[in-house]
Amino acid sequence: MKSLLFSCLFCSLLACSASLTAAQELLYPIDVAVSKDSTVYIADLRLPGLWKYSEGKLSVVFQAENKLKSPLSAVRCVAVDDEGRLFAGDSATREIYRIDGPESLSPLTNGRIGVPIDLVIRGDDLYASDLEYRQIVRVPAQGGEPETLAKNLIARGLAPADDETLFFLGNTEQPLGRLNAAGEVTLLVEGQPFQFAHQLAVLDSALYVTDNYAATIWKCGTEAGGTPEAFVSGDPLVRPVGICTNGEKLFVADPRAQDVFVISPDGTIQSLTAGSSAE
Repeated sequence: MKSLLFSCLFCSLLACSASLTAAQELLYPIDVAVSKDSTVYIADLRLPGLWKYSEGKLSVVFQAENKLKSPLSAVRCVAVDDEGRLFAGDSATREIYRIDGPESLSPLTNGRIGVPIDLVIRGDDLYASDLEYRQIVRVPAQGGEPETLAKNLIARGLAPADDETLFFLGNTEQPLGRLNAAGEVTLLVEGQPFQFAHQLAVLDSALYVTDNYAATIWKCGTEAGGTPEAFVSGDPLVRPVGICTNGEKLFVADPRAQDVFVISPDGTIQSLTAGSSAE
C-alpha cells in the first residue's frame, strides 16, 4: 500500500512539475497573432493551448486538457479581430472556437470542419483553410454553418488582400495563388519554389512565406509571375511555421526554436520572449 501511495504521489509531483514548466516557457509554438493593442497571442501545440504576451510578460490564456478530443488539445491556429476577440482552430475536436475566457470556449461550427490549419478574419466572418476536406470555408464569427468558397484546394496558409480576395499557400501544383469571391484561382507563382511552406502574411504590398524545411522567410510580390526571394534565412530560425504582421514588423512562430521571432524591415531578427517574465 505504501508503495502504491508513493507511486501516486510521485506521478502527481511529475504532473505538477510539467504544469509549472508549461507555465514558464513556450513549448511548441506553431502560430501567432497580434491584436491592435500589440498583445501577442500564441498557439502552442504542446502546452496545449494559448499564450498571451503583453508588457514583457508571458501568461496562459487557455490551458487545454492533454487528452484525446479535448477542446484545443490539438490547437493549430490562432487569430484576433479588431475588437480583440480571440479565435483558434483545433483538429482534435474538428472545430473553430471563440475564446471567451480562461475556462470558456464557444464552438462555432458544431464540428462541421476537418482540420482548420489557418484562420483569417475579415469583418464579422472567419475564413478557414480546412486541410482535411481540402477546402476554404467562411464561418460567421458568431457561429453557424460553414460556407464553402473553394473545393479541392489544398491550402496550408491564408492571408487577406485589399480587394476582398484571399492569398493562399497550396501544394506543388498551386504553390501560391489568389482566390476571389467566386472561388476562382489565379496562380501568382508556379513550379516548386518552396521546400515546405506553412503560412503567409501581407506587408507593404509583398507576401512573406514561412518555409519550415528551408528555415527561411521568403518574400514575393502580390501579382502573377513573381519569383520568391529569401528575405531572412538560417539562425536563429530553425523551423518557422506561423506568421503575422503588426505595424512594419513580422512575427514568426518557430516550434523547434521554442520561440516567436520579431523581424524588422531590415531583416533584423529578435526573440519576442527573451528576458520576459512568466505569470
